[in-house]
Amino acid sequence: MTSSMVNAWESDNSQFHARRRACMSGTGKVHHRVAVLLVDNGEEVGQFVKAIEGQPVELHVCAEPAEALLYVGRLCPDVVILGPGGGLLDPIDFLTIVRTDDPQLPIVVGAGADSADFTVRAHHAGASAVIPRPYRVRELLALVNSLSPTAHQVELRPLAIDLGRLRVDGAVPQMWLDGKLIDLPPMEFLLLRFFAERLGALITRQEVLDAVWGQGSSVRSNTLNVHIMRLRKRLGDDDQNPRWIRSVRGLGFQFSVPEIEPVTRPEAAGAASGVSEEFAG
Repeated sequence: MTSSMVNAWESDNSQFHARRRACMSGTGKVHHRVAVLLVDNGEEVGQFVKAIEGQPVELHVCAEPAEALLYVGRLCPDVVILGPGGGLLDPIDFLTIVRTDDPQLPIVVGAGADSADFTVRAHHAGASAVIPRPYRVRELLALVNSLSPTAHQVELRPLAIDLGRLRVDGAVPQMWLDGKLIDLPPMEFLLLRFFAERLGALITRQEVLDAVWGQGSSVRSNTLNVHIMRLRKRLGDDDQNPRWIRSVRGLGFQFSVPEIEPVTRPEAAGAASGVSEEFAG
């Protein structure tokens, strides 16, 4: 959209500016939540919405930048996240219109690795920050919270850890193993989160004890062994030949997510055995 077209759009949508100013001079906001307007579409949106479940974020999603102008005026969001998708209005033109009316509104723009021109245009149009897309949810939430005027009153909860077969909740002591919800005792939950956050890394016993029970704790090493044994059992692990939590002699532990072992049907095994015997004979 050319500059003359942008001016025409602004002229035709003077009500947007009036709504925006009225919203900004309103009675105040809910300070324990961050109001976020996500202007984007595609698979990234669904992933982001799922990832922030349970967070103190009041999220509104709009796929069309043109329609999002109405949302900005009505909702008065704390932060806007703007993707590269288009429609009746180019995202950069959306950014230009909103920035003209409100120079202070934080607007975070998501850009793909091959979108150098879009990134430059976003910076020139007044983006507060330009970040990689697909979004890295943990970093994006931290950025949104830091930009929000209510940041000091909002406490983000830890994000859930999704490792495919295993998903560990962010704050509630529970996990999902192959889609099945399993409640966990508090210490096993803390132990599992510590391992899950360090997938594939070699972790010493002392690092585990300090992180889960606290530095200087008098807890015995045998207590750690008992909790690991119980956690292995909940994961369906073989304590003699573990695949989830592996002990590395003299060094510590290594956590991994094993693939599901294929189930061999008894009749298939028998048939294979018979073929083997026939050829062996």
